Amino acid sequence: MSKAMHAKPFRLTGPYTARHARPESPRSKLIRAVSLGLACVCLLLTATVYPASAATNSTSMASLQTKLDKLSQSINQHKKELSDAKKKESAAKALESELKERVTVLQDQISVLGGQIAAVQNSIGEKEQQIGVMQTQITDKQTQIEQKQNEIDAQWDDFKKHMAAMQELRDGGSVAMLSAVNDLYELLTFNEVMQDISIKDTEIMNNMKSAKQGLEDDKAALEEQKAGLEAEKAELQSQKSELDSQNAQMKGKQSELNNSISAAKLSAAEAQAAQQKAQAAIESDELNYEAVKKEIQKLIAAASASKPQLSFSGFACPLKSYSRISSEYGWRKNPVSGVNKLHAGIDFAAAGGTPIYAAASGYVQVAGWSTGGYGNYVIIYHGKMSDGNTYSTLYAHMRSVATSAGKYVKQGELIGYVGTTGNSTGNHLHLEVWKGGSKANAVNPRSCIPIPHN
Repeated sequence: MSKAMHAKPFRLTGPYTARHARPESPRSKLIRAVSLGLACVCLLLTATVYPASAATNSTSMASLQTKLDKLSQSINQHKKELSDAKKKESAAKALESELKERVTVLQDQISVLGGQIAAVQNSIGEKEQQIGVMQTQITDKQTQIEQKQNEIDAQWDDFKKHMAAMQELRDGGSVAMLSAVNDLYELLTFNEVMQDISIKDTEIMNNMKSAKQGLEDDKAALEEQKAGLEAEKAELQSQKSELDSQNAQMKGKQSELNNSISAAKLSAAEAQAAQQKAQAAIESDELNYEAVKKEIQKLIAAASASKPQLSFSGFACPLKSYSRISSEYGWRKNPVSGVNKLHAGIDFAAAGGTPIYAAASGYVQVAGWSTGGYGNYVIIYHGKMSDGNTYSTLYAHMRSVATSAGKYVKQGELIGYVGTTGNSTGNHLHLEVWKGGSKANAVNPRSCIPIPHN
C-alpha cells in the first residue's frame, strides 16, 4: 500500500506497435483492453484504500483520546475524593482526641464528686448515729422524769396524809397533847419536832421538784441538740441531693461524649473506607489510562511504520519568548517534594499562556493529563535525526494542550500554552529530550536544542 501511494504516476499513452510486429488479432485486442481495465480498477482501489485506513485510524485515535480525557477527569475526581476523605478522617480523629480529653476531665470531676458524695454520706451517717444516741438519752430522761414524777406523786400523797394527820392533831388532839405535857421543855420540844417535820417535808418536796425540773431541763437540752442534729442532717441530705444531681448530669454528659466518640470513630472508619475505595478507583483508572496510552502508542507506531520517510535534521527552541532558564538538567532537590533526584529536563520560565511550539516535526504520542506530576503535557515522537538516533520530546506543566494524540505536527506548530499544572511552583515549560524514544535515555536538552539565552 505504501509503495502504491508513493509510486511514480503512470500514464496511459496511445497504442504502441513495434516496428516489425505482426498485426494484432481482435482476440489480442480484447485481452489487452480487459487487462488495462483491471489495472485501472486496481489503481483506483489502491488510491482509495489508504485514505479509508487513515480515516479509521484517525477515528480510533480520537476515540482513544476521548477515553484518555475521561479517565484523566475520573482520576482527578477520585483524587479529590481521596483528599476529602483524608481531611474527613483527620477531622474525625481530631474530634475523637478532643472528646477523649473531655471525657478524661469529666471522669476526674466525677471522681472528685464521688468523694464529696461519700464524705457527705458519711457525715449523714454520723449525724444519724448522734441523733439515735440523743433519742436514747431523751427516752432515758423521759423515763427518769416519769419515775421522778411518780416519786413526787407518792411523796405528795404521803405529805397530804401527814398534813391531814397534823391538822387533826391541831384541831382535836392539841388539848390532849398539852395535857400530856409534863413541863415546858416537853412542850417546846414537841413544837420543835412539829416544825422540823414540816420543814423536812417541805425540803423533800422542793428537792424532788428541783430534781424533776433538772430532768426536764436535760430533756429539753437533749431535744434541742437533737433538733440541731436533725437540721444538720437535713442540710447534709440537701447537699447530697445536689451532689447526686450533679453526678447524674456528669454521667449523662459522659455517656453523650462516649456516644460522640463512637460516632467519631465510625466517621473515621467510613473515611478510611472511602479512602480505600478512592485509592482503588485511582489505581484502576491509572491502569486503564496506561492501557489506553499503550493503544495510542501502538497506533502511532503503526502509523510511523507506514511512514518510513519520518526523519528530521534538527530541533528548534519550543518558545519564541521566555524570561530565563529557571532550572537546568541534572541532580537537584525537588522544589515540591524536597527529594534529591535527577531533573531530566530544562525549565523555561515564561508568562502563563505563552505559546509552545513543536521543537521538531513528528507524531503526538500523548496529549493530556499526567498522573505522574507533569500536569497537562505532550510527548512527540520525531523519528530519526541526521545523527542516526531516534528522538522524542516532552513538554510539561501546560496551562492547556492545543493538539491531540496521533496527530502529525510540523516543526514550529502550536501544541499548547505555558502554565503551572501538576507538581509545579510557577509558570514554566519543562522540556525533556529522549534519545531512543525512552525517558530512561533522557539527555540534556542543551545538547540538541538551540537555546537563545539563559
